Amino acid sequence: MTAPRPPKASRTKPQPAAPAKAVAPREKASLHPRNRHQGRYDFPQLIKSTPELGAFVIINPYGKESIDFANPAAVRVFNRALLKAFYGIAHWDIPADFLCPPVPGRADYVHCLADLLAERNEGVIPRGAAVRVLDIGVGANCIYPLIGHCDYRWQFLGSDIDTTALAAAKAIVQANGLNKAIGLRQQTNRKQVLLGL
Repeated sequence: MTAPRPPKASRTKPQPAAPAKAVAPREKASLHPRNRHQGRYDFPQLIKSTPELGAFVIINPYGKESIDFANPAAVRVFNRALLKAFYGIAHWDIPADFLCPPVPGRADYVHCLADLLAERNEGVIPRGAAVRVLDIGVGANCIYPLIGHCDYRWQFLGSDIDTTALAAAKAIVQANGLNKAIGLRQQTNRKQVLLGL
């Protein structure tokens, strides 16, 4: 038995690679039109209301003031400054190693929810205490209730399974006098999201 012969080399010349197509830069993601976080931030003003932010302000590669978004401590203090300046939340803090979501993005979710509610309300965004929102997994940050109540005066019930997260959220709610607008409950049964709330 003889070994099979290798195939003959192709006599065609290799074709040059097609030139790479220019890719248009991605458009900057835009925020919801009602989002308070349009444009660049006034860092001197933010630092004036939240002085600890000054320690985290850097000059980015474009020569603009910013923070290092890879630094959790910087993001936490930046969120605190934004919540104070834009929403009047005087006290906001979370324990280390808990989710510290970007406030502008979370505000977008709240505004999109308002738009969905308006679709069922003849195009008018329902406002006030008649709107009751359940935030499952409210977390230590309590972001959705804070923004939703401030922008639309909705009432919130936040639930979570984590006692540390609920204690932090409760401290935020109490320190800002929002007990009547934001309720918090622990879900002790991890297999039941809604039961008992």
